[in-house]
Amino acid sequence: MTYNKQPAVFYVNAALFDCDGTLVNSTGAISEFWRDFGKTRPHVNPEEIIRTSHGCRTFDVIAKWSPEDADVEQVTKWEGEIPDSFGQFAKPIPGAVELVKSFDKFSKEKTANGAQRWAIVTSGTLPLATKWLKLLTIQKPDVFITAEKVTKGKPHPQGYQSARDTLGYQDANKKVVVFEDAPAGITAGKGAGAMIVGICSTYDPEKVRKSGADIVVDDLSSFEIDSYNPETDEFKVVVNDYHFANEEFLQKV
Repeated sequence: MTYNKQPAVFYVNAALFDCDGTLVNSTGAISEFWRDFGKTRPHVNPEEIIRTSHGCRTFDVIAKWSPEDADVEQVTKWEGEIPDSFGQFAKPIPGAVELVKSFDKFSKEKTANGAQRWAIVTSGTLPLATKWLKLLTIQKPDVFITAEKVTKGKPHPQGYQSARDTLGYQDANKKVVVFEDAPAGITAGKGAGAMIVGICSTYDPEKVRKSGADIVVDDLSSFEIDSYNPETDEFKVVVNDYHFANEEFLQKV
């Protein structure tokens, strides 16, 4: 992590979190799943899948590499078993649980209606994502967009757009932040009109920056919700440590 004297500051109405690679570092677990999947399928290249498919729906990857296995019910079952079979390879992203719970606490205690101003948008299925949240001790949010709830996965913006619409911040003038680690997810967040915090849990800082992230960090450990303004319905978020931040986020106090 690059330590900067000047913190980055941004103001948002709502926060949208990816799951794998953003809240939980599941790369090891997912990689072991693909290696196991490829053992009985010589036409499948697990290492190439691991290298290229992060952030994409498992069903979409299987449909590409092994179409005969592209059965929604079966893929959902396989995904739901990943935390049970390979969960020992997964661990929380530093600061992620604390930041999510902070958004939840501010939403419930500081806002006029107490409604959540955060959501999760993941390419994982409901069984998989639910088990990751249980591992992280994060309660399932009111707006929980999983693979089953979209017809077009990331990099298409459908999932993030659906989340901001459901939260009530669909208007272009509303400020929404997306927390992502994968280029496909960053593209999806950008397509939904959000600013992007890119997390270097899977890719190096330069890759994350070039993918379109507005702020690039190693993890979420240096994030703090400074305050909530009821008049603008905005959270003030301060980031103390980062690799890169767009100039606009270095001028706000």
